[in-house]
Amino acid sequence: MATNLSFLLIAAFVLAAGVSAAPSQTAAKPRTAELREAIEEYRVRFNELHQEKDQFLQFARTGLWASVRYMNEDILENLGEVRNTIEYGFDDVRLEISLQIVEGTHNEQCLLDLVYEIVDEKVRLGDELSRCSSTATDAKDSLPESFYEFLNLLQRISTSIAETTLYTFINQNSVSDPERHLEYLREAYEETERSWLEEALPLMQFELDAMEYNRPLIVADNAECLAVIIEQQQSFEDNIRARIPSCE
Repeated sequence: MATNLSFLLIAAFVLAAGVSAAPSQTAAKPRTAELREAIEEYRVRFNELHQEKDQFLQFARTGLWASVRYMNEDILENLGEVRNTIEYGFDDVRLEISLQIVEGTHNEQCLLDLVYEIVDEKVRLGDELSRCSSTATDAKDSLPESFYEFLNLLQRISTSIAETTLYTFINQNSVSDPERHLEYLREAYEETERSWLEEALPLMQFELDAMEYNRPLIVADNAECLAVIIEQQQSFEDNIRARIPSCE
């Protein structure tokens, strides 16, 4: 009889424990559902943030490309004009020398020596043109280099933003502590948005402004370098023309 009573007491205790445990399992379900809904909400929000940043990065690349293109066009136009001056600027004085040789009224060798001097001067001016071009190229290439590196870094960060929700399952335990998981998602979103607005975007705008500020300066420096070549060409041409009578 005692054995039967003990069995009944144990059975009653187990049944009572099972009944008391049931509400806790039922209560956990809303927390799981809430976590699932919140994770989906943050997944959408992080993805929208990623798309927004991608669009801004594309805008920055377009702005950078346009600034570099305009700078290249201005520099190439100036270089082309000076190249033409070097190539054809001596044509008039060479024609004068040729006419004197044909007429036979001047010392032919003396006149030919003037022509050789013109050829040597054209080579020298061509070297100066290359130096001006190289200096401008180094300046304009170094200007956006750090910006490209910065854009690539931001692109990797932007891409990772879309995967942030998935990454949180690596360092958060949504089963044992779903509240902390939700809090982590909220903190991660707020910090990501803050860092973009307060750090990345101002720095990117600074880089774009620096490009626009330095672009005319680089073009002006190149134009100043080329102006020296123009002056030297004109001065040398005048000198050759003034020496033609000495060959009589």
